Amino acid sequence: MTCRIAGRLRPQFLVRDRSLLTGHRQRVPQRFGVEVTDPVSRRPFEITVFRYPGAAGAPQMLAVHGFRGDHHGLELIVDGLTDFDVWVPDLPGFGVSPAMPDAEHHAAHYAAVIHQLAGSLDSPVLLGHSFGSVIAAQAAARSPTALRHLVVLNPITKPALTASSGLNRAATGLTDAFYRLCARLPASSGRWLLGNRLVVWATGAFMTKADDDRVLAYTHDQHQAYFSGFESPATLFQAYRSSITDTVTAVADQLTVPVTIVAGEHDELSSPEEIRVLERQLDEVSNDVEAYVLNRTGHLLHYERAATTAAMIQSRLRS
Repeated sequence: MTCRIAGRLRPQFLVRDRSLLTGHRQRVPQRFGVEVTDPVSRRPFEITVFRYPGAAGAPQMLAVHGFRGDHHGLELIVDGLTDFDVWVPDLPGFGVSPAMPDAEHHAAHYAAVIHQLAGSLDSPVLLGHSFGSVIAAQAAARSPTALRHLVVLNPITKPALTASSGLNRAATGLTDAFYRLCARLPASSGRWLLGNRLVVWATGAFMTKADDDRVLAYTHDQHQAYFSGFESPATLFQAYRSSITDTVTAVADQLTVPVTIVAGEHDELSSPEEIRVLERQLDEVSNDVEAYVLNRTGHLLHYERAATTAAMIQSRLRS
């Protein structure tokens, strides 16, 4: 037990070669800019999209990362999605994409941008993880006939402040106060606090359920490298408030597209029971819904069980 705790606090065996975690070769993306319009003012601006090319004629997939992430967070899963030509944007205000010029940074406005990107592709599969699942679901609700399939990973099924566990509610309340404080401070001070290595480490340590030292080390390294790539504390707070209030459940009755759900047994944001409720809600409007709950897995499924998740997605979509 002591060794396990020590490994979680200070994991060893830092992995730079993703193939050691997935069994698949690392896919190298092509980077390019795509012009979209601001959901409020319709003013054009350019976001950055990373394309992981598939074989000639491969079906296209548009993937949406979660809160405080960027395209790097989905790469372990993307490496295993060998059947697909995968496109992953850095959401506005994250990674190397600028913030939206005029619109507030919440799920509905992000969904409007993703809807624009999806319209430029050929009937893509739309995938989203965590907060990205909410964005993807709202985008799918806008025009389900334009999509081949919707895949939601660790979908958010309830507002975080209504968590059944007192510990999770307390953690969410503390986090909310922290983000609110950082948004009110001078931008430089807020950014310093948000990017503090101890704060970033604590987030990963709290959420991860993995015991594999390599996965733990990779997760912490990814968070330290990319978790602070945001436009400003103010826009980050806007996105944060949306991430703890908006849910996939809210638009479930509009999702007539085929849906695949992959969740973690120990996800603090959506329990297996809540996933089953979501599945039943989707069943009422879609005739093609399947849900999978992975044992010994939490909310960081895209790190902890990436190869398994990719294999399940491919098997499901092939059928």
